[in-house]
Amino acid sequence: MYDLLILGALMVHDRTGYKLRLILEGNLEPRRKFSNGVLYPLLHKLQAAGYIELSQIVVNGREQKLAHITPAGRQYFDQLMHTPIAMDAKRESTFMFKFRALGRENVGFQRETINAYIEAVNADCVVYKWVLVHLHEVGGRPERKPDAGWTVRTLQLQLAIAQAKLDWAQTQLDALAGKADTDSWTAMPE
Repeated sequence: MYDLLILGALMVHDRTGYKLRLILEGNLEPRRKFSNGVLYPLLHKLQAAGYIELSQIVVNGREQKLAHITPAGRQYFDQLMHTPIAMDAKRESTFMFKFRALGRENVGFQRETINAYIEAVNADCVVYKWVLVHLHEVGGRPERKPDAGWTVRTLQLQLAIAQAKLDWAQTQLDALAGKADTDSWTAMPE
């Protein structure tokens, strides 16, 4: 998952470890820190595989590592972009990482990725709604009353967030309407 974001960031231009860490933190859950103790082993793994090159540079009198993507890294990035996303705990972050790089893909792939996201979010909604029905059935029991109300409210929040995701995805699909699958498209939203 992190390989995709790191390589995607390097597709734009070379970056220092510090900048890569900021990019990772900015694309994870808010306020989630990404330590150098996690970042540099990832960079060294990518370097050992031949996907990036690391060099030492001096910035404001301090030595820093600068990462550069290799041709093998570009190929690996493309492979990661086209690998289906597992429906696991990393799913949402992986979709976000892919969305950042969708401008490098044709419209057909963009649609495919957005539709896969819609399918995943709709699957979540089915579960949330099933749990809501279940809670309404058992929520009246005296032993369940202390928890049921806030559990229902939390599920309502999850459904509202899911609906916002679905609305966003539909807006993206609407923007792609009328474009051929082989077209390139990466316009800035208004």
